Amino acid sequence: MEGQQTPEILDYRNANGHGWSYYKHDGLLRPIFTTPENDMEMIRKVQKLELRDDDMMIAAYPKCGTHWLWEIVNMLRAGNTEYNKKSKEMAMLGAPKSERADELPSPRILNSHLYFRLLPEKMVEKKIKTIFIMRNPKDVSVSYYCMINGMKTSFRFDGTYSEYLNLFFEGKIPGGAYADYVKDWLQVKQDNPDLPVLTLFYENLKKDPVRNIKTVADFIGVSVSDELCEQIAEACSFKKLRTADTDLKEHVVTAPENWKEGHKGIFRKGEIGDWKNWITVAENERFDDVIDRTFEGTGIVFTFE
Repeated sequence: MEGQQTPEILDYRNANGHGWSYYKHDGLLRPIFTTPENDMEMIRKVQKLELRDDDMMIAAYPKCGTHWLWEIVNMLRAGNTEYNKKSKEMAMLGAPKSERADELPSPRILNSHLYFRLLPEKMVEKKIKTIFIMRNPKDVSVSYYCMINGMKTSFRFDGTYSEYLNLFFEGKIPGGAYADYVKDWLQVKQDNPDLPVLTLFYENLKKDPVRNIKTVADFIGVSVSDELCEQIAEACSFKKLRTADTDLKEHVVTAPENWKEGHKGIFRKGEIGDWKNWITVAENERFDDVIDRTFEGTGIVFTFE
């Protein structure tokens, strides 16, 4: 951008050369997939996005259930169980296609992995209803690794899970440190009491989908029957969402050609506790220590199995 000082490039890679290059923007590490200038321009456009009164936002760290929740909210607003043929990436602020959010009809269900300060500037002024969803960090780490290890381009990471885990603990992965992202949103809720924010947990939505779907419906002001909530829970089960993504969606990120051969793509397992198949005893002890330290004082209690 004209008049913009070229930012310092920071290279964070493990001993085998696996990792990413970053620059700092507003105190946050931003991965470089094209150039810092292009990324800053994308953020500027997101921050200046004209919000509509009936917009909604889903905020989540990667692999915390954004796709799942986006489909649920679409069905609640539509009052039926028809799948939206658009991919959620079309409404994802910070994604390559996010400049097309203006083309989407109202009511829009926007979604993003961006920190609050990088989202549209009028979020609080417009009192945009926001759903913030969290997932236990161990499953997040595994699911995120499988995604970035399976992609052919962009987030691609060809190292092992153990190599990746060191970067995850240090926050040197796309999206930064999970604890930092969560604590930032907790602070946003505290600092902006006029911003309506509903906090959900992935595990609760998985274990009791009907009850949590009803909670979402109440939050967004939609009157629904228990029967419809049950139907939405079934339509948004993991297997059905995976099938819908393959058979019905106008693909963006989830298109098969974006993934290594044999990889399951965005919809991998969707389970609670899969981390046990990946994390060693020593890594788990380290993980517990990191979680205890980084989430101390938040009051958050994660479900790990």
